[in-house]
Amino acid sequence: MPRGAKTTAPVPEPYLKGKNAALLWSFIGANLAVFLSLIVSKQLSSSSVEHFWESVTTKDGIIAATMPILAIVLSGVLSDTGKARLVFWRWRDPLPGSRAFTELAGTDPRIDLSTLKRKLGEFPKDPGAQNALWYRLSRKHKATRIVWESHKVYLLTRDLATISAALAVLFSIGIGAASVSWKVALPYFGALALQYTLVASAARNYGKRFVLNVLSEESLAP
Repeated sequence: MPRGAKTTAPVPEPYLKGKNAALLWSFIGANLAVFLSLIVSKQLSSSSVEHFWESVTTKDGIIAATMPILAIVLSGVLSDTGKARLVFWRWRDPLPGSRAFTELAGTDPRIDLSTLKRKLGEFPKDPGAQNALWYRLSRKHKATRIVWESHKVYLLTRDLATISAALAVLFSIGIGAASVSWKVALPYFGALALQYTLVASAARNYGKRFVLNVLSEESLAP
């Protein structure tokens, strides 16, 4: 290998997901603290939420010990396709790579479309074929920093959207069963729905960015 040449080690997907684990635990913990505060005190107050946050995050506590398991279960309830449906709000062909060439490629000025066509031939129009071609390119460039960083953030926000949807259902049922006042419950239901909507929107944007970063790297590669 020539002196000074840069080497780029592949970054396996489990590593990317592992890096996101602590953030997923914190997200679940914050949501759990608010939920428990409402269940116990029947109202939402900062002091009550802080109390339950301390209980949830106590290192020797049973809740903190089960948080990693809860994160694994909630983020693993759905397949990748199911998660993509929650993020992109599409039932058919929800994976972002399914629209890589027909919708996304032309929106990024970094991507040289003529170079891509010279390398790849005529772009496929079938969603499945688009995703297959894009996925092959993503594996080729997965060790590039801009690609694996955008992949990591997309995986994080996609899992957060999945967890948000699951918590919205579970916590709404729990609040209803606990006979919390509707004056308190309705704003809480709205907050859960808003949380999911915002996280899903962020995941949608990061998913598109991930797709475009791969295509950009391919168009610039020698």
